Amino acid sequence: MELEELKQNWNIMEERLGRLEMEQRQQLNNKVVSKVKQVQDRVLRRFTVLILCLPLMAWLLVRNQVYDFSVLTWVLLFLFVVVILARQLTWMLLLRKIDCLKMTVREVCLAESRFRMSFKVGIAVSVLCAVPLLVSMIWDMSQMGDRYILIGAWTGLVVGGLIGIRLFLKAWSGIKELKEAITDLQ
Repeated sequence: MELEELKQNWNIMEERLGRLEMEQRQQLNNKVVSKVKQVQDRVLRRFTVLILCLPLMAWLLVRNQVYDFSVLTWVLLFLFVVVILARQLTWMLLLRKIDCLKMTVREVCLAESRFRMSFKVGIAVSVLCAVPLLVSMIWDMSQMGDRYILIGAWTGLVVGGLIGIRLFLKAWSGIKELKEAITDLQ
């Protein structure tokens, strides 16, 4: 009699434990889905801003013929824009592949690792494309003879650099949170 009650209680406890483990796994999956969604939203917002600002910037540069940039600067600007667009599209595609509901934990970890590596490489390539562009632009502006244009360029470079560092750190913290959430799945 006691043995039967113990077996019955044991089975009930195993069922409860199984339900609790499934609930915990579901909460962890929801956390990962939420973090992926946050990173996707951040990438999409930046991509949207780029798409909206790019035509405006092109229109301003073409409309104001005062700025006589060299062909090298225009080529470097085009290359930089192409790199940024490719980087953002790659990030969006890699983020769509992270789906913890359809993938095993190992596959999710690999997909997140690919995205993180793509993030690092994308930032490095963007910076490597931006440096020659900025050098060429500032060189062209120094040849224009107006020191206020040059002061504005250096001021814009400092302010833009600070904003870029802030955006990078915010994006990197989101990626670290995503990695921690995926690590919790294991």
